[in-house]
Amino acid sequence: MEKDIDFRNVVEKTTFKFIPVINLKNNLIYGYKIIKDFSDAGFKDNDYIYDCAFKEGLFEFFILKLQEKSYKIAKEKKLLKNKLFYTLRASHITDPNFFFSSVNNLTSNFGILPENLVYEIKEAKDWGKIDNFLNYLNEDTIFLFKETEENPLNLKVIEYLSPNFLEVSSLKSLNRIKANKNIESKIIFKVNNKKTIINEQLLNKKIDLAYKY
Repeated sequence: MEKDIDFRNVVEKTTFKFIPVINLKNNLIYGYKIIKDFSDAGFKDNDYIYDCAFKEGLFEFFILKLQEKSYKIAKEKKLLKNKLFYTLRASHITDPNFFFSSVNNLTSNFGILPENLVYEIKEAKDWGKIDNFLNYLNEDTIFLFKETEENPLNLKVIEYLSPNFLEVSSLKSLNRIKANKNIESKIIFKVNNKKTIINEQLLNKKIDLAYKY
């Protein structure tokens, strides 16, 4: 049985990690992935929280409050002039016009340039609606498609929409993408936190950016 969730309390207790994303060609930090952690609020499963917020009709408001808090921390860490990666669960956003208008106001208040936003489009279960979804992004905003085991990347959609980046979930998926000569998106890859990022090895696999988590 699901318990009632005080989403305001969840926002207050959520912590954030800023994970460096490395450009493998020059070994410089390209930007920072913003990772949300709800453990201090008593929740280990992020998907559970998002699903509950969605069922309550609060998802957009919840995400905006989390985004605002993350930017406040980024400001304290003096990271607002860096590229900031932020995950969007496309399947949970029911009013993209309201959501992105609110995001534009929020980022403007923090002085964040559109070109320093990198949106990770995740859980896009209906790829047919993604084109319309992306129309709400600022034209200078960078976006990537993030693959999960449940939602593999659709090569035809990638060809059509030409995302700036693709985050693949496996080397097998990477090989499938690289075999398609019509796809020019740069590749991001997550390296196990216990392993060392070896630039030459990853570059040989045609990976452009990497991060450890």
